[in-house]
Formats: sequence, structure tokens, C-alpha cells
Amino acid sequence: MNSKIIYPDKEFLATTGAVDYYQWNYKFPIKYIQRYRFSRIIKLLGPGYYSTLLEAGTGSGIFIPELSRHAQKMYACDIHTKFDHLPAMFSRYKVNNCEVSTQSIEQTNFPDASFDVIIAVSVLEFVPDINKALAEIKRLLKPNGVFITICPMESRLLDFVLSFYTRKKPKDEFGGSRKKIGKLLETEFRVGEKGHMIPLIGKMFPVYTHYKLFKR
Repeated sequence: MNSKIIYPDKEFLATTGAVDYYQWNYKFPIKYIQRYRFSRIIKLLGPGYYSTLLEAGTGSGIFIPELSRHAQKMYACDIHTKFDHLPAMFSRYKVNNCEVSTQSIEQTNFPDASFDVIIAVSVLEFVPDINKALAEIKRLLKPNGVFITICPMESRLLDFVLSFYTRKKPKDEFGGSRKKIGKLLETEFRVGEKGHMIPLIGKMFPVYTHYKLFKR
């Protein structure tokens, strides 16, 4: 498999909500922070090929062409209904194994133990009830399934960058979720791998923290 991550051309994407900043993936210099998240997820996925994969909080669908290469069957969901742009993108990037739906990861209609792997990229910090979302993820995972996520942490450095680009206060978007996400993840799941963006100083000055998690 080609090791280069697929990033769709901007013309195939569309803004799907107030916190969908897909354009940042194409803007210098913030694109390096944005794309770091996707590259880290792919590294955590490893060389395996999964039977079923769910991307929770797919947003514009920017990650679908890449993730679809790592599974026999892929599903993607989000709370919005703006998926009209996806057929053209699927055609361009030969995505023929993905189904999308309007669902919150707090409650979905997927059967129990449906997925080998669930992916969430910068999603949990926006979920109104994180505990409910984590319970749903555990319900959806197969017994040996893996949950891979990357989340922003509360950080002056990150807040400065986000404020510059959004013209909003990060606390207005995230509330207090960034303070508790890490602890909740490590309480509810068994940690297989954990790491920080800027590894040498990430524990003291976190930007993004990534996890590879398993059911306890």
C-alpha cells in the first residue's frame, strides 16, 4: 500500500458546521498541526487491514479516502446532514466501501460489537456528554477491538494558535472538556499506547494527545 496519506483536493470538500475547519489542512503553517493528527492515527492503525472500521465525527469527510484503504468495510457518521459533496469525492478517489450516516457517537443504531476499530479525530472535545459517547464506543467495539483517538489538550500554546485562526476563545468552543478527556479515556479503557505532539515537552505543554485504547 502507498504510504503517502491521501488528502482530497479542496474542491471535493464542504463546510459542514461551525467547528469544521477543513480548510486549515491546506493553509500554511497550521496545516502541519492539522495533518499531524491524521498521520498519527495512521501510525496507530499500523499495517493491519480491518474488517470493519467506523470514523466517528467525520466532518467534511476529509479522512475517508485514506481510512477506506485500511478496511474491508468502512462507516462514517456525524451529527450533520451535509453529505451531498461526498459522491463526487468517492468517485474521484475510488471509495466504494464506505457508508455515511447522520448519527451522534453518543447514540447510534449500529449493533453491539460491530467494529474492529473506531477512529475519532478531534471529536470528543465537542461531544455534549463524553461519558455517554465513551459508553457507546465500548458497546460498538468487538471484544478485541481498538479505539484510536487524538484530542487537543488545554494549552496556552494551542489556545493562542486556535484563537488566531478562529477569532474565538477556545473555551467558548470546548468548554471544560479538554481538562477531563484524558482522565476519562484512561479510566474507561485500557491504554495500549499514549503519546504527545512535541514528545519531549508534550507532557508539560500538551498540544495534542493520542491514544490507542482497548476495552477493559
